[in-house]
Amino acid sequence: MPIWDESRVAEHFAINLRRAREARGLSQAELAEKVKEFGQSYTQATIWKLEQGHREPKISELPAIGQALGLMRWTDLTNKPQAFELELTVEQTRRRVYHLAEQTRAAAGSLLAALTDLAFVVRQAQDAGMSERWAEFSARGWLELSPEATVLREALAARVAWESEDEEAERRMAKEEQLQQQLLRALENSGLPLVINPAEIEFDGPDADGPEVAGSPPAEPAEDEGATTPRPASPSEQEMDER
Repeated sequence: MPIWDESRVAEHFAINLRRAREARGLSQAELAEKVKEFGQSYTQATIWKLEQGHREPKISELPAIGQALGLMRWTDLTNKPQAFELELTVEQTRRRVYHLAEQTRAAAGSLLAALTDLAFVVRQAQDAGMSERWAEFSARGWLELSPEATVLREALAARVAWESEDEEAERRMAKEEQLQQQLLRALENSGLPLVINPAEIEFDGPDADGPEVAGSPPAEPAEDEGATTPRPASPSEQEMDER
């Protein structure tokens, strides 16, 4: 279907100009100010006349109008209104995808940092005498995979939740497990490490003992060699051993 009608270009331009301005959330005065930024002396009255069809734009003004509206091509303003509406919808959806992708990247970066911090503090707790069983329990499964694999696992979990919103929980969990296994096989084939082990973390440089944890007690003085003093189990360890 043709998207351009030569006999009605001026009419379609007026309709599309108003539609594009409203889609951007701009008033006539605000659009006029934006057009000024691209070298054209526009006022609110100029925009009103263009939208009412009382004035046709000069060819030299059209690129500035297109840029002020954020259009990829100013010529789209001359298309049939139905076609222009579809183009606007596609562009608005693309912009939404872009902004959500930016938010996803930021959230993934924060999750990577948090998982790394968790690994370090668990390692410090182990160095302070906490058992490996306690460390595994306290991490609640968040250190079972590498940070990168965990981020991908959560992305797959979000997709399963989206696709299976109305399905039973058991079926959703089974699909999530299947996707997770596929992901793990793919990562294994890529050679990426799948497990992050706090016990394997090595500290380098002047702070070889690792960063201090806020609220942690001062280090106790070293005891003489050969002296052994049994350390009573903490309440949390006793509780776990009883379990």
